[in-house]
Amino acid sequence: MADGITAPVSDNAGQAASLAEADVIEWLKQNPDLLTRNPALCEILLPPTAPRGGDNVVDLQRFMVQRLQGELHRVSHVGNELLDASRQNLSLTQRVHAAVLMLLEAGSFEHMIHMATQDWTDLLEVDVISLCVEGDPDRMKEIATGGVFVLPNGTIDTLLGALPAVARDNAEAASWLYGPAASLVRSDALARLDFGPNSPAAMLALGSREADKFQPHQGTELLQFLSGVLGRSVQAWLDLPPK
Repeated sequence: MADGITAPVSDNAGQAASLAEADVIEWLKQNPDLLTRNPALCEILLPPTAPRGGDNVVDLQRFMVQRLQGELHRVSHVGNELLDASRQNLSLTQRVHAAVLMLLEAGSFEHMIHMATQDWTDLLEVDVISLCVEGDPDRMKEIATGGVFVLPNGTIDTLLGALPAVARDNAEAASWLYGPAASLVRSDALARLDFGPNSPAAMLALGSREADKFQPHQGTELLQFLSGVLGRSVQAWLDLPPK
């Protein structure tokens, strides 16, 4: 035979089909690892039906093969999901790295805050970003600018508990957290900000209009890294003492 499997030319269609089947059988004998190299074929090949002793006898062999075919399909589907997740994680990592590099280019403290609360939204593919600081709103009016919110003491512990960061789906965002953009937010991610000792509790909040953009089972390592960089940047610009 030449490349692949070809049926010989014949005026007799039945004989040609028979010869083609014989060629296939011979080719399979010479290539017994066909299914190993092409496992997807298991999904379409029909398993043989074992002889049954009566109508009440169950063909367990056929049942087991069909079950294996279903398992192969499930494993293939899971593999595709893992591949998609890996691609998404790689993309997110690249965007977080770009956000950090952007922060290093800030020309002033105000410029840095603008980058984090405004420019990061497109880069991180979210709809709103807030920088929240706990304290007395009347005494901290000067810091309440665009994207910066003053929260009552204890609010961040109420939202995060003992965790450094959380992701929430189907969240009902409050205006005191996202301002006028709160009505858009359907899911969000919150991470603590550390400005050093004797500094007020602070938090970075990212909100999205997509209800499943952030989900509780998602890892928050990249978010914690981003908030860590932002916290240290604030320390450097305000000349706050390190830990």
